[in-house]
Amino acid sequence: MQPIVESLAVWAIPAIAAVLLHDAAQRLVASWLPAEPDAPQPPPSRLPRFLRAVDPIGTVIVPIALALGGAPVFGWPRYRPFALGEDALARRRRLLSALAGPAASFAAALTGAVALGALVAASGGAMPEHGVAWLVTTNLFNFILANACMTSFHLLPVPPFDMGRALSALLPVPLRQKLRRAGRLVVLAVIATVVAIPLLDPHARIGEWVAAPMINAITRFVLGLVNLTV
Repeated sequence: MQPIVESLAVWAIPAIAAVLLHDAAQRLVASWLPAEPDAPQPPPSRLPRFLRAVDPIGTVIVPIALALGGAPVFGWPRYRPFALGEDALARRRRLLSALAGPAASFAAALTGAVALGALVAASGGAMPEHGVAWLVTTNLFNFILANACMTSFHLLPVPPFDMGRALSALLPVPLRQKLRRAGRLVVLAVIATVVAIPLLDPHARIGEWVAAPMINAITRFVLGLVNLTV
């Protein structure tokens, strides 16, 4: 029980925060962009703004389960369309909002690295090994990893990943539908390699082999900017 509690203590907040910050950046960009006055709008919600993005499975269960299992972390918020309709402004909102996702995750990883570098410097140049300082620095390091994972997965050029949604916003409807069908197959492949296969064989590391190069590159880059190494 103790290892699970400890893992939750250092992974729950970073994993959930990475998903919610990713979504918040996209919503913020969408709110800055103009929309057609008569464009259809999503139905209003009575939930607080913070909770509207929380999908119980995609925002909480999946990222925490992946983190506890040692797999690359990714997740998704509750689906809320950035813009409805096919006019030029709606498609531009979807395009730019989608591109904001991986950009925001990378920026969050960089911000986490700066904060971690400051804490390590205040601790004499070494990562703390116990106490509250260890808990804070470990959460920050995992926050960097979670955002590196979010950046990497959302660069896949098929929906529902962000780069795929950005590409979809540029395509005519028939090609968009084909891209979405291809995206479903890619999502199944991602789930199989990252989740299903490791559950069947704990020694299988296919997901890590596929995702690790990009995740490690982003992590090393942001940490290197503050003279930290992994």
